[in-house]
Amino acid sequence: MNDPLLKHDMLSYLRDKLSAATLRARYERLANERLLTLLDEGQSQPIDDDRGWHAINATGSATSIERRQIRDEARRLVRENPHAKNILRLLEIYVAGPQLRLMPEAMTGIDIDAEVIRAADRHWQSFLAANCRHFSYREFTRRVWRDGECFLRLYAGSGLESDFGPTVRFVDPETIGDVPGHPPCGGIITSPDDIESPIAYLRIDATSGELLEEIAADEILHSQIGVDSNEQRGVSLFAPLIDPLDRHDKWLDTELTARPLQSSIVLWRKVHGSPGQVRDVAESVSESATGGSRRERVKPGTILTTSRDTTLEFLQPKTNFGDAVPLGRSLLLSIAAGAGLPEFMLTSDASNANFSSTMVAEGPAVKLFEAEQQFFAGEFNRLWRWVLLEAERRGELPDGTSTQLRPKWSFPQLVNRDRAKDRDIDTRMAEAGILSRAEVARRDGVDPETMREEMSREVTSEE
Repeated sequence: MNDPLLKHDMLSYLRDKLSAATLRARYERLANERLLTLLDEGQSQPIDDDRGWHAINATGSATSIERRQIRDEARRLVRENPHAKNILRLLEIYVAGPQLRLMPEAMTGIDIDAEVIRAADRHWQSFLAANCRHFSYREFTRRVWRDGECFLRLYAGSGLESDFGPTVRFVDPETIGDVPGHPPCGGIITSPDDIESPIAYLRIDATSGELLEEIAADEILHSQIGVDSNEQRGVSLFAPLIDPLDRHDKWLDTELTARPLQSSIVLWRKVHGSPGQVRDVAESVSESATGGSRRERVKPGTILTTSRDTTLEFLQPKTNFGDAVPLGRSLLLSIAAGAGLPEFMLTSDASNANFSSTMVAEGPAVKLFEAEQQFFAGEFNRLWRWVLLEAERRGELPDGTSTQLRPKWSFPQLVNRDRAKDRDIDTRMAEAGILSRAEVARRDGVDPETMREEMSREVTSEE
């Protein structure tokens, strides 16, 4: 033991064993803490009756674990399933498509300088340009539909480096949650007197569940769908579609597996005679024996010569594919009903319907898109007002601008018709005094005030 090299090796060995034991103990501790957290989340927690609120789980609402499972399944479906991907794509195109634009205007009865309105619009456009890598209308809506909620963190120019000032970042829903030792709240601390008034959001480590920071409520824009207003976390739009989509995939896999089976044909040679005659015929086959029969391959173009006591019969499995087709369509109709879309939109196939029937079928979908547009207009209004308030705070807009203006959203056109024919009708109605010229301009997707200013400048330049 006097050898220095041997002592060094022994010390290294002991240190490695100690490090391994420490890591194993730390892993077991984290695993046990996580297990206790999941068990606590899965149980209904009592709420003080004096506060007038009831446990959410008592109403049959999804728990945090169920929401996470639904969210994971929804993300898998929109990534792998073509129908789920199509549903999400349609919603993005019709609600937050390329024609989505905001034009601020003065509140009714308020006289405000046109230059202030243009300055407010420039600030919003500058905000979108500065945050184009971190925020877009389509990503915001996609996260809400897919995950059931969206957390957008607002930085007022001090939290992150930014050339413009107001900066935003999306926060994954997995990082907002309960922490050990804190009453279960879904990661959202609310007012003791009003569960719908958030005070702070708990950002945690998604792996260990440890609390990273407590974010003030005015720094988070939280949007949720699929739940009541007194529930703190949302549920994915795809929650009722997970089982039908998976069942349709399994049905399709079964039918595709049955196609090769149906194409397989077996030649069954029947020999009429005694067992000895059957054995003589079987022994004449050069293939190896299997049980009491023998098998041989019949090559294309083979000519068989048999006696009158031998019968040849071709066997083919029956798959009853005709009976399975209605089942597959029933699954698609169930998915379409859950998504609120007609079948031809879900499958991108209108071959089984005529023009009049598709016009009738698209009516509910148009109303659905309009309702989604109005919902997200309200959510985007909150972000727009925050941007104007930050501009006022920085002295870039006059005080009170955010209260004197209101956003006017131009969403993608929902119905495609013969616009040239409709425009002629609108023009005649404007000449008859039924429609204003401004309304005709709005129906063409342009801002009437901007058109008047541009036409006035063109007339002035020509003179």
